[in-house]
Amino acid sequence: MSIRQMRTATLRTMASACGVITAGLLCAALTPAFAADTKDQAQVSGEQTVALAEFLGRYAAWAKGIEAEGQARGTPLTAEQIELARQVGIAHPEKVRLVPVEAVPFPTQDEAMRKMGESLGFIGPGITNNAQAFGYTIWVRDGFTLDRPSLAHELVHVAQIERSASFDAYVQRYMQELREYGHARMPLEVEAYEANRTYR
Repeated sequence: MSIRQMRTATLRTMASACGVITAGLLCAALTPAFAADTKDQAQVSGEQTVALAEFLGRYAAWAKGIEAEGQARGTPLTAEQIELARQVGIAHPEKVRLVPVEAVPFPTQDEAMRKMGESLGFIGPGITNNAQAFGYTIWVRDGFTLDRPSLAHELVHVAQIERSASFDAYVQRYMQELREYGHARMPLEVEAYEANRTYR
């Protein structure tokens, strides 16, 4: 297996495990520059950092439109789900909407965004995103059972976004934690997976 294939396989595995679409982006920030010549490594790394920052900014702007769309066509939580949302710490559970879709959205219509997503290994063949929180909306792939533990996990991400100054700030924090702790130990995911266990 080539270095490129190993890198792609690793990113795909991590993106799938993260359960958050931004995780694929952020996992890429963990990987070193892939230049064969170490002399060029700093330059490549700098270019990757700029490209990632630009991508995240565009992604966050796009996500705001997705949340607005989800608010317009999504379904409010049931009384039982609202109680669960309160228990996980959402201040305004009445704003949460569940949006069933054939596939969790990603800005594939933007060629640069699509190429970046594919190169980072979090969209494309073999990658399935079952559920994703965009602000107060949770987009759920058709055929995926959003049971109580899974819903609790996504609601925790909504609460985390709600506590953040903005979705942009949430994405930046997610990236910082992922780089510092790794996926298994980063506080945002530890909190979400704890909800899976608590509400099983």
